[in-house]
Amino acid sequence: MLVLIVLGVALVFSLLTGGRPKYAQNWHLKGLWMALGAFAVQTALFTRWGTGLVGEALVAVIYVVTLCVLAAFLVTNRRVLGVPILLAGLMLNMLVISANAGRMPVSVAALDAAGRVEEADLLRLRGAAANCVLMNDSTRLNMLGDNIVIRLGGPVGSAYSVGDLVALAGEAVVVFGVLRTKPAGHQAEERV
Repeated sequence: MLVLIVLGVALVFSLLTGGRPKYAQNWHLKGLWMALGAFAVQTALFTRWGTGLVGEALVAVIYVVTLCVLAAFLVTNRRVLGVPILLAGLMLNMLVISANAGRMPVSVAALDAAGRVEEADLLRLRGAAANCVLMNDSTRLNMLGDNIVIRLGGPVGSAYSVGDLVALAGEAVVVFGVLRTKPAGHQAEERV
């Protein structure tokens, strides 16, 4: 929900400050298949079916590999407005995830405060769930883990990492820039 709100605000702000929907056709990402493939694998991986298919031991390894693919995609597109910020957020998350055997440490207190009580209870019970591990004294780089609470009213909210918020800022700048990519030669036409 937070992602949709932030990206929606970025889109509206771009339009209000001179962005044009027609400019979106001039905006391109190289190797988009890498990002789409990584997201598809992650989506399947963190289901009961996906975990059962590859086995619990390989989930963390495959997750880190998909993050590396996303990093390669972002490096390939590093000249796109906002992508370096997005890459910085991903690298922060990769650092903490790699330091914790392929899982993000999550504060159950933060999940509880964000209204995600079922997820917090599952982490307390299992110690790990999907791409998360229970944050404790044995997890590393906890200050970079999911411990920032953002509530959007009522039961809607979550715990985020510093990397998540940096990446979200990068995503907002990317969305802002999509409607600002003028076609080649456009500036020359305006001067004439």
